[in-house]
Amino acid sequence: MTSTLDIKLALGSDLIGMILIVVLIIGNLWRLRLKTYESKILIAMLAICFCCCLSDLMAFAIDGVQFSIANELVFFANSWLFLSNFLCAFCWFIFLKSHFDIDLDPWQQKLFYFLNFLAVGSVIGNFFYPFLFSIGDDNTYKREFGYWLYVIINYGIIINSLVMYYKNYRQDRSIRFFPIWLYVTPIVLATVAQSIFYGVSLMAPSFAVAIAGAFISLQNEQVFKDKLTGLFNRYFLDYILLLYTQKGKKASGIMISLLKFNEINETYGHKTGDEALCTTATILKNSVGNWGSVLRYSGDEFIIMFDSQYDIHIANCIEKLNMNFDKFNRQSSKPYKLHTAIGYKKFEENSENENSFLDGLAASVKEEKKKFYENR
Repeated sequence: MTSTLDIKLALGSDLIGMILIVVLIIGNLWRLRLKTYESKILIAMLAICFCCCLSDLMAFAIDGVQFSIANELVFFANSWLFLSNFLCAFCWFIFLKSHFDIDLDPWQQKLFYFLNFLAVGSVIGNFFYPFLFSIGDDNTYKREFGYWLYVIINYGIIINSLVMYYKNYRQDRSIRFFPIWLYVTPIVLATVAQSIFYGVSLMAPSFAVAIAGAFISLQNEQVFKDKLTGLFNRYFLDYILLLYTQKGKKASGIMISLLKFNEINETYGHKTGDEALCTTATILKNSVGNWGSVLRYSGDEFIIMFDSQYDIHIANCIEKLNMNFDKFNRQSSKPYKLHTAIGYKKFEENSENENSFLDGLAASVKEEKKKFYENR
């Protein structure tokens, strides 16, 4: 039978977990009301975690207690705990894939589905042959040999998400503002502690702490993102220039300024103007690929930062930008055309600061604007 101390510890940790979930819901109502695919995943994670804490508390409270349906309640409560652990890991994997728009390798996708099948199948199979856990005649929970197999399966899903995350880490700088360890660390520590110290209840509340870490990362990420285009913003530029200075890295910047953008707003309205900015963002991202960071500097000005000062790299990037804008203007059925002035400057980390670098970029773009209007 579970001791009074165990119940009190479970009560404390699970209540903290449930309170944390409620706080997260209240503090992120604006995000959860968006009704996007990601918000639905986050809602599912929060609901699963809350029910997991509640079930964990119930399982501890009635473990070893004798009444008519106590055995069934303990069995179903613990079954849900096993299943919810998997569901939280499953939702986390899907969230990462969606949030960073990651395409899975065929082997990784097959592994993901295989682990899902094993996880759900093991919980269902435990109803017929108790190999994960069993409930004794005295209505007490007992861990069986399959428990360790389930831990391996569950962590296989989490490890799969880590592989997916770090594979894209170098390619997508936005991932760096979403540290996955904020989610993984509480779960790993709780699993180790609960596996070593039998009877300790930490898994359910650890998911609440992990989800809180994910929400903190989302909030941090928003600081560096432009709401309209989804590109990085001026705060990111400040951050990355500071890194270049501290690490002594070679870097260059390309500034793109939309010409006659006010005419688009005045002729077609601000909604179409916003659409033109988003279209520009897409063209820039497609032109740069994974070797540069694209950010929206101001209303109709954008900057590309990349870790090179080779003239050939700068020239190739500008050429590709011009080609893609020309292609859009030739093939698009939109009522507007996108004309640009493109300038560049190398960032001399030892001899200039952020302001002088940006002034140099602006001067370069001003020269290109002058050429554009003189040739018309």
